[in-house]
Amino acid sequence: MKKECIFIDVFTDIPYSGNQLAVFPDADGLNTEQMQKLANEINYSETTFIFNSSDSEADFEIRIFTLKFELPFAGHPILGTAYSIMNIFDIWPKKRNILKLKTKVGIIPLEKRNGIIWMTQKEPGFFDQYTNKKEIADLVGLLPEDISDNLPIEEVSTGINMLIIPVKNLSAIQRANGHVNNLNKFFKNKDSLAPYLFTLETMNAEAKVHTRFFAPHLGIIEDAATGAAAGPLTAYLLKYDIFDKSFEIQNEQGIEMGRASKILMKGELKDNKYLIKIGGACAYVGRGEFTI
Repeated sequence: MKKECIFIDVFTDIPYSGNQLAVFPDADGLNTEQMQKLANEINYSETTFIFNSSDSEADFEIRIFTLKFELPFAGHPILGTAYSIMNIFDIWPKKRNILKLKTKVGIIPLEKRNGIIWMTQKEPGFFDQYTNKKEIADLVGLLPEDISDNLPIEEVSTGINMLIIPVKNLSAIQRANGHVNNLNKFFKNKDSLAPYLFTLETMNAEAKVHTRFFAPHLGIIEDAATGAAAGPLTAYLLKYDIFDKSFEIQNEQGIEMGRASKILMKGELKDNKYLIKIGGACAYVGRGEFTI
């Protein structure tokens, strides 16, 4: 059995930057074991597989695999898959500007507007806060004094729980790295997936936050752009009124890896209801065929 896939870079309009993604447009006939083998062979942080949807409310169903396991939800794979369906694959005769993808956490609506794909994420959940700065700093190679004194370390979810860590400045976040043993131990029995570090100091003037995501305990040494964490960060920024109760900002990630990404974050908090949208451009890189 032969299966085609394409390779794109997400959260960038420049090929060979942003976050890499492989997308299989016709996953019919593949079982879970085969999809996991393909994801492992390609060796990107995530690979997606597209199926026709049996749900009349969704246009397609997708499954998302890391090198090690399947994810119920992930930001850059969903956004990149939507871009592929809307712009590259000839599998969607409807060709509207709104696309609905069914994932393990439900149906995710995506909208194409002025060349940008926008993903509406789930209403956020706010969970545990952590006050032991040394324990948290040890996860990412920092010192306790590198972590903000004014903002909490908190688990937040808009699909997957992420541990949001506020870092005082750019020089500190640039020193960070993922400590695999500490991360394994800390996240072993927790609902959250991995740490997402942010600081309000940025390298580029147009960006308002600088972020990094480490998950060597999941087989991802560092991620170039993490849409599933940018959503929780958007909710966190709204909750603590960092940019007021309505904003649209740019998040810079992946710079330390040499794969600069631009994640657009749109948030609004009104009448205790959150609106979270994550957007970005994508760039086509190439295509291939696999035999399995």
